[in-house]
Amino acid sequence: MIDLKRLHHAHTLARYQNFALAAEALSLSQSALTRSIQSLEKQLGVLLFERTRKGTKPTAFGIKLLEHNEVIAQQLRQLERDMQDMQGMRTGTLNVGAGPAVAKSFLGAATGKFNQQHPHIDINLKLETINQLYAQLLAGKIEFIVGDPLYINPDQQIDIRAFPRHPIYFFCRQHHPILQSNEINLQAIFQYPFAAPYMARHYKLALMKRFALNNVRTERFSSCSDIECDNLDILESIVENSDAISFTTKSIQHRFPESLTLIPLEIPDLQTNYAIITLPNKLLSPHAEAYIEQLFMSEMDY
Repeated sequence: MIDLKRLHHAHTLARYQNFALAAEALSLSQSALTRSIQSLEKQLGVLLFERTRKGTKPTAFGIKLLEHNEVIAQQLRQLERDMQDMQGMRTGTLNVGAGPAVAKSFLGAATGKFNQQHPHIDINLKLETINQLYAQLLAGKIEFIVGDPLYINPDQQIDIRAFPRHPIYFFCRQHHPILQSNEINLQAIFQYPFAAPYMARHYKLALMKRFALNNVRTERFSSCSDIECDNLDILESIVENSDAISFTTKSIQHRFPESLTLIPLEIPDLQTNYAIITLPNKLLSPHAEAYIEQLFMSEMDY
């Protein structure tokens, strides 16, 4: 039986006509996309794509496959609509996990709007670290996670639907000593206590490598944050009453008390990485898909 995911990969490659662009759109490595297409070609025993000077084009076999893929996609969409009609989207329970930063930004608005549209669907939001939520995802206790997939061990298999990225800023209390510094950079920031939610070790090492922080004392990256807390309201209070520094987004910063301020330092590559995280080949319930649609709509408002 043909893997539906590989059909989706072939459809995306045909749309972009470029392996690198298609892989980026699918959140895959280029080599992974290549292996997926090659596996599909091997299964069917035909060449589906050929490389030309103008890009990667589908062969006659590829065109025929894409025609059938569109029919299959329409049938799946109709099946989903039929299931929703049978359920009426009137009752049910939706179990969702979310990381602390997402919970502070657009999760509340999305949940409220979803409840207005589907008032008889119970929603259970579990707000924990991404690693804790991943264990619940594996156990089937939640349908998906809203958060940063970089917190999950890269050896674990997951599917993601990425949200648009937004800049991340550092913040501190008003009259913090760093605000008097002539040169504010990451090295200067990390001379002060750093207050943050749980950060997996591989995530810290990626930050260290990406921003060339080799001269920052390594224990800050090889152990837990100086002050580790997954409640963002408490983090703000910690920063408000100490020299600790933390990070935030503009959507959250708009609700800061006057005692807190952004540090004037912008790093173009330092951005949010929020996504819908699911298990591979996991078919979500109609409730979950409707909620995810609302999440993406609400995220656009922030």
